[in-house]
Amino acid sequence: MSDQGFFSVLRWRADATRDEARNVAVILVSPDGEFGGVKAAPLSSVSPRLHDQGILDDVIAGLEQQFSAPHKPGLVALEEWHRSMQHSLCLTEPRPTAVSDADVVLQALYRAYVQPRGHGSSVLTKGRLLDQIVGRVRRRGFEVRRGTYVDDYLFDAVVHGPGVSSAVEVLSFATSARSWASVEHDAGHFLYALGRVNLSGLAVVQAPTDGSQTAATQSWERVNRWFREAGLRVLAPAGVEGYFVNAGQLGLGS
Repeated sequence: MSDQGFFSVLRWRADATRDEARNVAVILVSPDGEFGGVKAAPLSSVSPRLHDQGILDDVIAGLEQQFSAPHKPGLVALEEWHRSMQHSLCLTEPRPTAVSDADVVLQALYRAYVQPRGHGSSVLTKGRLLDQIVGRVRRRGFEVRRGTYVDDYLFDAVVHGPGVSSAVEVLSFATSARSWASVEHDAGHFLYALGRVNLSGLAVVQAPTDGSQTAATQSWERVNRWFREAGLRVLAPAGVEGYFVNAGQLGLGS
């Protein structure tokens, strides 16, 4: 026997005047809050702009926190969100759906309305790498603000937790880019900004692959020299979770 559920799709309009929207997430609720959840697309697939990703991430993280409670938002909350989200972030009017298994239905709705086409590529772009790192560090219990300003400086992510207060820069040299000037610009901006805020710093760097062009390796070596000369800690993506767990335990990340 199936229960009654309702769902809405969260959409992002980067330019409201053009009314072009991208589906960001799907929200499923029961009338009384007995079950429900939210499932979002990787934010790098929605917008390439870091600040846009930060805005979306704040909203989605807030929704996920509400659905982690024993009593979840119900239809009344979904209707209120629909009425209040009608600008850059808009939420479609709730629609009914039969629910025999909430997780299965949420996944099916995600595939139908939100899942990006062709996002299965294995190329680790900066955005995709940032998607992964933010999710993994959050699952370890740390607060992560993505694409956020500290004073006048925009950082890829800022991580807070017991004993940890750290700005994070994410770089990938494992793509097929022909020019690396923008990556070097990001690295230089991070070093400049880090010297002007009260945060420790961490660079997460994906090295070139065996098939990368010579220019990628040269740029990677150049950026790593900058980081070493600045005394900045640099990690491969696989070491990020362990670093924050250990830093939190020892109080080394602030």
